[in-house]
Amino acid sequence: MIKSLSISGVILLSLLCGYLFFPPVISNASLATAMFDNVWLPTALIALLTGALLGSSGLLIQTTLDNDFASPSTLGIAAGALLGAVLIRILVPAASLNLIWAGALIGSILLSLAVLGVSQLIGGGKLPIVLIGMALGLSAGALSSLLIIYFENQMDGLFLWGSGQVLQTSTSTLNQTLIPIIISLMLTVFMLPKLALFLLGDTHAASLGLSVKPWRWAVLLLALIQAALATSIVGMIGFVGLMAPHMTRLLLSKCHIGGRNMLLQWVLTLLIGAMLVLVAEWCSRSLLFLGYRLPTGAFTALLGAPYFVYLLFQRSGRVLAATERQSLTLKPLLHVSPSTILIGLFLLLLITLYICLEPFSNTGATWINQRVLLAGLGGIGLACAGTLLQTLFKNPMASPDISGVSAFAIFIIACVLVISPAANHLMLVIAALTGAGIVIGLLSWGLKQQLSVSQLALFGIVITAFSGTATQILLTFGTSTASVTMMWLAGTTYGASIDRIMPLSMALILAGVVIAPYLRNLDLMPLGEILPRTLGVSLKGQRIILLIVAASLTAICVSSIGSISFIGLLAPHCARLLGLYRHVHLLPASAMTGAILLIYADNLGRNIMSPNEIPAGLMVSVIGSLYFLLLLFIAYRKKA
Repeated sequence: MIKSLSISGVILLSLLCGYLFFPPVISNASLATAMFDNVWLPTALIALLTGALLGSSGLLIQTTLDNDFASPSTLGIAAGALLGAVLIRILVPAASLNLIWAGALIGSILLSLAVLGVSQLIGGGKLPIVLIGMALGLSAGALSSLLIIYFENQMDGLFLWGSGQVLQTSTSTLNQTLIPIIISLMLTVFMLPKLALFLLGDTHAASLGLSVKPWRWAVLLLALIQAALATSIVGMIGFVGLMAPHMTRLLLSKCHIGGRNMLLQWVLTLLIGAMLVLVAEWCSRSLLFLGYRLPTGAFTALLGAPYFVYLLFQRSGRVLAATERQSLTLKPLLHVSPSTILIGLFLLLLITLYICLEPFSNTGATWINQRVLLAGLGGIGLACAGTLLQTLFKNPMASPDISGVSAFAIFIIACVLVISPAANHLMLVIAALTGAGIVIGLLSWGLKQQLSVSQLALFGIVITAFSGTATQILLTFGTSTASVTMMWLAGTTYGASIDRIMPLSMALILAGVVIAPYLRNLDLMPLGEILPRTLGVSLKGQRIILLIVAASLTAICVSSIGSISFIGLLAPHCARLLGLYRHVHLLPASAMTGAILLIYADNLGRNIMSPNEIPAGLMVSVIGSLYFLLLLFIAYRKKA
């Protein structure tokens, strides 16, 4: 016990001394002293305190839920806190830190309740709850980024804050938050005896007199408060709450100390969490000689995402994934013939085109009509890609944006745009295809390793988180084009032209030709590998081909209309809610639904705040968020 605490304490003290006493060289002595007093010392203390908060929050969540993959980042708590804080800054530009903290707390509670609610509706499980949490967290994070960019004139500097900015310029923040931080940490000390009982399991804890459910919610509420407080101070610092408890358990095992001593485990987690944030801040400061200072949260995410993959591929992660129930079904709302539904959707698509297309006699009709066609084609491509991914992963929460294909394609496109802001469409297509090809290689490798459905889905989400962080770093370096790039990344048909419509049309036709022979076998893929093999059908090679098709469709759509979230998720769900399950019916229904959704989203974005325009991607994000709320009341059921 003393050995492990001593090691951690010495390392933390060494890091703190190194950060404080080896700052960037400043020749002016008085200025160097002022920087130490007002910048380096407050920044170091804030880094230590927020790291301790996030580490404590992660330990509380993992212990209470008995889930080693859970943390403020992976359950979406930090993203919800960030969204709440951003909304407060938008509604009250001169908001105090206490008001921002209240908004962060409300946002984290609402998003975490949504995560837990959806998880309970699909039957619970350790990996699915993380999958849902990360999916909702990524959505909330994307919405926060869009709001920060859209209101950039009113919130100068909030973009860096949203990416995790520990840097301080005075002691005011430290003075305002020190007491709440100490109180929240002291409350944890009083809960540690109850927390130790959760290590025994719910049944044994209840037999020892613990009221499991009330105490679980009390501990989770405290974890939410700690994560919200840390986020309100420094923005989103990802994965610290995941890594710190795991590194603590690793250290205890190396020192041959049992993990039943919750006080020791908690103190070590605080120290390690503090170290992680301080190291990330030191890395951020070290880049000052290049003329840039990257957000601290970027470094923790770049370290945390690979660490999450490492945990996922460990033996315990494989065993956990193998024991999870993978079959999730949507309860149909209608019971009519598939042909009737397809005809109805086709008529609705025609009506949509009639409403949204402009007469050629109107001014600007050609450009608007091109936008409508591009939106329709993009919706078809994303919907088909989403349908394929949901079938291949046997997971209704899968979609192109969550699989990592969209995010990595966007990352490669961002690289091209930072290097060459005037890049033409062909260069963007090649960049997107390159990014999609890399992700397909990773997913194909995962299939060869016989990873489970949940592992593959979580693997894709981590790729998305990693790519999003890397894209933010690129935008920080390319500040002269950041606003334009972020608007394009939000998803828009503003650049519609024949040069974009024709390649997308050809890609959709080619994808249809490739998919057609596999429509019957797509119906067999949710059954797994063994049963189809007994029927003489080998699906492994076909899965890879269809993954390539899904990735290619996503890449060409991203390069044409930017990042459009939720279409690949919503369209297949809508088709299944209409009672369609066979892919010969499901794919065309999803395609038409995707086209209708994106056409209306683009039309609303153009007209709802005219002459200003809201990107179609933001409109779809709003619709998608509402759909996730609907999932709390309808849609999912366990399959016996």
